[in-house]
Amino acid sequence: MKSHLLSDFIPTTTYYDYWERKEKFLLFEDRYPDWAFFAIEAGAIYYEIGEHKGTASFGDMLVCPPDTDFHRVMVEPASFHSFRVKWTHESDHDASPDIWLPVGKISVTNTDRLAANYACLRSIPLVSRLRLSSRRNHYIRDLWYTFCSEEEPADSNSLPLRSRKEDGLMKQAEKKIKQNAFESFELRQVAEELGMSPAKLTKRFKASFGLTPSEYLIDLRLEKARSLLLETYLTLDQIAQCCGYENGFYLSRIFTKQFHMPPTEYRKSYRV
Repeated sequence: MKSHLLSDFIPTTTYYDYWERKEKFLLFEDRYPDWAFFAIEAGAIYYEIGEHKGTASFGDMLVCPPDTDFHRVMVEPASFHSFRVKWTHESDHDASPDIWLPVGKISVTNTDRLAANYACLRSIPLVSRLRLSSRRNHYIRDLWYTFCSEEEPADSNSLPLRSRKEDGLMKQAEKKIKQNAFESFELRQVAEELGMSPAKLTKRFKASFGLTPSEYLIDLRLEKARSLLLETYLTLDQIAQCCGYENGFYLSRIFTKQFHMPPTEYRKSYRV
């Protein structure tokens, strides 16, 4: 069976609602026609989804496949974003999300980014025009890609992360790169902050993650560029600035090398 990355699957929102300090569910059990997500901003929810059960709170999202019993009870009045999605695969139309996607509770450690997306979602009126609905879809996709970036190896051809020796200093390096990925900064600053040479940082980082710090940074930036190409009408120069690049020409050169097509063609081919 062909292997797929979680980030190969692209969610498109079919329904969205936001509940603030909801004290109880009207129904203990429900089923949905599409994949359902509960992204929890505050409070706590006990859930049972198939064989998966437990308690979810801030930093967690509950994932329920279509036509699956979803049992839930409020442990503490909760504020959460409820949305449903359909999936498309970036390149393989026969790939089934039922096989590859997680079920039950998934967690995101980058809570700053999580909170920022939640705030943006809350700022959009529930009854909104198409342009605003597209913006909402962008933030929901970013929730998914944030989880994917933490869960899967950045290089699909590298060894599984669990088979590599844990390097706490390189986890710090990874965190610093993530925090500054979309700003203008130089990787040598990370090496200096960790008290090592750029060459030593490169060697140890690749041993931990299967790719160099530069390659890891490019992956982060291009993932964001792909999302902005599909979900906004920003110009290439504007997208480049959002992703930490000086201009659209430089972004286009790197994007084309990575995905074997220029950004404009990618937007035209894959925009929903």
